[in-house]
Amino acid sequence: MVDVDVSPFEVEVLGRTGDLLRADVYLPANGDGVYPIVLGASPYQKALRYLPPNGVFPFTEYGPIQLYLDNGYAYVAMDLPGTGRSEGTWDPVSRGEGEAIHDMIEHVAVQPWSTGAVGMIGMSHYCWSQWNAARTRPPHLKTIVAYDGATDMYRDWMYHGGIPIQGFLSSWLFGSVLYQHELRGIDFHVGDKHEFVYDVLSHPLDDEWQRRRSPFWELPEVEIPVFSIGVWGKAALHLRGNFYGYERVSGPKKLLVAHPSGFAAAQEYYFDERFHRDELLPWYDHHLKGAENGVMEQPAVRFYVNGEGAYRSAEAWPPPDARPTAFYLTSRPSGAVTSLNDGSLTETAPGTDQDSTSWSYPDPRWAAGVTVFDDRGMPDHVARVNTFTTAPMEGDREFTGHGVLTLFASTDQSDLDVFVKVSLLPADGGTDGDGDSGASAGQAIKVSQGWLRASHRAEDPELTRDMRPFHRHTQVEPLTPGEVYELRVELLPMSFLAGAGDRIRLEITNQDSLITDAPMTHFYGTKVGTDTYHHDRAYLSTLRLHERPRT
Repeated sequence: MVDVDVSPFEVEVLGRTGDLLRADVYLPANGDGVYPIVLGASPYQKALRYLPPNGVFPFTEYGPIQLYLDNGYAYVAMDLPGTGRSEGTWDPVSRGEGEAIHDMIEHVAVQPWSTGAVGMIGMSHYCWSQWNAARTRPPHLKTIVAYDGATDMYRDWMYHGGIPIQGFLSSWLFGSVLYQHELRGIDFHVGDKHEFVYDVLSHPLDDEWQRRRSPFWELPEVEIPVFSIGVWGKAALHLRGNFYGYERVSGPKKLLVAHPSGFAAAQEYYFDERFHRDELLPWYDHHLKGAENGVMEQPAVRFYVNGEGAYRSAEAWPPPDARPTAFYLTSRPSGAVTSLNDGSLTETAPGTDQDSTSWSYPDPRWAAGVTVFDDRGMPDHVARVNTFTTAPMEGDREFTGHGVLTLFASTDQSDLDVFVKVSLLPADGGTDGDGDSGASAGQAIKVSQGWLRASHRAEDPELTRDMRPFHRHTQVEPLTPGEVYELRVELLPMSFLAGAGDRIRLEITNQDSLITDAPMTHFYGTKVGTDTYHHDRAYLSTLRLHERPRT
């Protein structure tokens, strides 16, 4: 159970659509002053706020309420329209939902217990709500601290590279929203919550419906101070959004990328009072209370370097001293792994006239997605995928920034999917510098990944960068069987140290591992065929990573 010393009281506001919106208000124990407000908004029912933060309750994302009460803040927890006790239609992360939060912010800001200064708080969906409300520019919203939350619903999680998500959509929509409402006697049909799954499936391109629930497009109009906090361990869901959110807002801003290694670890870290005292409270104190505490003098960007176990800082992202390093794909055996092909990554461009890797799918040995099991029942995640691995590093090398895989590919089908994973193969057993990984010698540590459906290969020239393709996803362009196409796969931001003796491995396939990639797994569909990856003098298939000099 979560202990809060005071009981909340409920407030109501009639939103601009005519729907009655409700929120719980927690005030400090003395309750007789005026306070700045931190406000969190989600579809996870304020009535469930008593549940403890735990992986079995992934929707508990509101942070340590009591800590904020003890430090002189009011905490407001809002049920989004169509969820919990708020009326209306549930239209997740739509601009209309952001406007409903806007209306609640303006209502509580003028209450007699409020100073009129409001900030927003919370992780994951609560963070989506922060980006979403900020784009509507409520006059009393002074800052957001956006911890672990996407900004572009289409690209960040609904349709990675144009490929539909399946695992997360199910666990989130049914597990965290629909079933939880049913348990409290609220039928799926109330607020039309059951309609959302059909809406997602009905909009496989980045159309107007998708744009309405992507704050990304309006973030340049956000001028309030923004503290964007990403988490490496939730890269496949939220990380991209935290980087783009930081980049696109126009006001004072900071970026922190923290170390938690997975979904549960990110949740646990968000309830760590020390983390809030060190990072969030000073930010709120400065922007909501006017405290001169030096928080804005901190570096613009701070990030945890995986494999090194240390935080570093930079003036911008990617760090200004980062430069692209090219690794070329080749069929030459690396001798580092048993996989479909065991190819190599080299820093010398191939000189051969013809070199390629072909494979057919679905693989007859796939068992848990691409994962297979040996005679002892032990999982092997790469035995039946394509790999390309470097030679051991001769010295320490830091790869921090963005990455892109340029892949020349053909198929005997009219489309193909590319699932890409970049992993670090430590030579020393795989600890990450503070003992968190528990990897055995040679065990891979995933450091980045990306996805692309080849028929979605068209890029937006205004938003694309050399090291960061931005795909349009507005039309489907089928492939001609046998023709070679250049595909540029965006890789998620990364920071890792490859030490002497370590290797970097690239994996390419067209399906997830249901073990290592859960819950961010995708719909496989009816894919049957043979794909070929070309990597020779004419077709320089290349993995490019930002690399920083080590001083």
